Amino acid sequence: MMRILVVVFALLTAFAAVAQEQHDHDHDDHVSELAGFRAVHAWARATGSNSALIFMELENGSAAPVTISGGESTMAASARLVGFALKNGREVWQDIPGVPIKPGHALHLEPHGLALLLGGLSTQLKEGDELKARLHTSLGDLDLHVEIEGANATHHSHAGHSH
Repeated sequence: MMRILVVVFALLTAFAAVAQEQHDHDHDDHVSELAGFRAVHAWARATGSNSALIFMELENGSAAPVTISGGESTMAASARLVGFALKNGREVWQDIPGVPIKPGHALHLEPHGLALLLGGLSTQLKEGDELKARLHTSLGDLDLHVEIEGANATHHSHAGHSH
């Protein structure tokens, strides 16, 4: 009986280690951090066009204001910070030179708000794909792991769980 318990304990310990490793991997994919400034759940919609919007949650845990100002991706010719507006009843995205985020505050880049606009995409984005991008900040460049959601998505598929 004792041998069975030892084997069961060993199996449970191994399973817990694998589960923690998977959780750490998932956490790494969803969170990017630079000197206390974090980007969480970066995502974009699947698109058949040559542009896409990247959305994410930004959290400034540093002691100083951090300004975001744009970005880059090897999959796009440009990555500009933009804000949503209605002009003559049409949806438009206007360039924004930079947005400061105070220490201890958060900013959400989300549909019908702020976003990082990728222009000149080298390939279409399909649901389930991933892309790498960088967010330009006053601290330096923050590497992003961007998950591609469905074409009609309104939020990241993991929105609501915490990191």
